[in-house]
Amino acid sequence: MDTDRREFFRVADTAYVTAAAYNPERPAIADYFPQLHQVAVLKEFENVDAQFNEFLERIKDPATRKLMDLFNTKLTLMTRYLHIQTTQTEHLQAQPIDISEGGCQCWLEGAHPVGEDLALALIFSPSYLSLFCHARVAEAITDGSGTRVHLEFQELSETQRQSLTRHLFKVQAQSRGS
Repeated sequence: MDTDRREFFRVADTAYVTAAAYNPERPAIADYFPQLHQVAVLKEFENVDAQFNEFLERIKDPATRKLMDLFNTKLTLMTRYLHIQTTQTEHLQAQPIDISEGGCQCWLEGAHPVGEDLALALIFSPSYLSLFCHARVAEAITDGSGTRVHLEFQELSETQRQSLTRHLFKVQAQSRGS
């Protein structure tokens, strides 16, 4: 990504973070994290949820609208339950991160040199929105417990960018409200 990371607004958030060395011959990021395939499938729930909400706005009958809203809430709760189950099974630990549309800052195990390409899995808590993407290490500070990295997202799809932007606005609104 050639743009300056400071061009995007950043928010403080919490996420489960895991990364693996990226191989351009293996571009499907979810394939790097077979233990998180369930989360990748749940990403499809999120896409359907966005379409569902668009359709829900067009329903005028209050009873039908309420029924559809309850059904959507039930699906959202099922999705969160499955995310929680996956993060517990994989012993993932949530951590504070700073994130924008351009990238994020987080801790990773091991050493990660500047310029390294990573397959990255972010699962935000408590929303359990997931983002599987390609990222590049822009800055790195290594100590005995791991590496504090500044990552630049590489080639997010438009759907990923829109989901992330909606999430960032929700986090920002919640932080202003508290």
